[in-house]
Amino acid sequence: MRESPAPQNEESTDPLLGSDRDRMKLFCALLIAGLLLSLNCAGPIKQFYPGTFFPEDRTYQNKPIGFSITYRGNWDIITDPNEMKQHRKDAKSLQDSGAELLFWGSTVENTQGTRCIAANFNETNREHAEQIQRVNRSKKVEDYGLCEDTIHNIPMVRWEYAEAGFRFVEFFFSVDTYNLRVAFWTMPLLFKKFLPVYKEMLGTLTFLDRY
Repeated sequence: MRESPAPQNEESTDPLLGSDRDRMKLFCALLIAGLLLSLNCAGPIKQFYPGTFFPEDRTYQNKPIGFSITYRGNWDIITDPNEMKQHRKDAKSLQDSGAELLFWGSTVENTQGTRCIAANFNETNREHAEQIQRVNRSKKVEDYGLCEDTIHNIPMVRWEYAEAGFRFVEFFFSVDTYNLRVAFWTMPLLFKKFLPVYKEMLGTLTFLDRY
């Protein structure tokens, strides 16, 4: 007597992997795990101009470009883009455009922030500032305009604006062919009180021997 064929909807099984449905679940789980692993294992961001922050005297020093700035107060400054967590994507985006995020920091109470961006564009301070200003016109930025400034006998361009509930000030200056922009930001209520402090910190700008 011939056996009846197995029903068409019955799943085939494997002694090790189980049913077709089990194998499909395993395949999907492995695929997702592989994607997550590839995202977490993205290559490190290599720095063009690595610098160092010395917390004992709150001084940031960058020998490749040749300058240093001393901060006032309790600041936590990160110089390695691979340790910047939520700002790592910003660092990678800047590097793709030919610039570099040298450092990113905040005060310990997290009410003020700072960053420094460098690019070897060999532009005047005004040209560099106007270029950045144009790029940011597409964002929701309340622009207070550019103005010439001189801090510690160093010519700069200062740009003030508001964005995402914070007041910003950026100082544009040059070191040889390198264009630098140092930004500070805080809540609007504190901005006028701390703007003189930001200018005082920029007054510690010192040019270093690059060798």
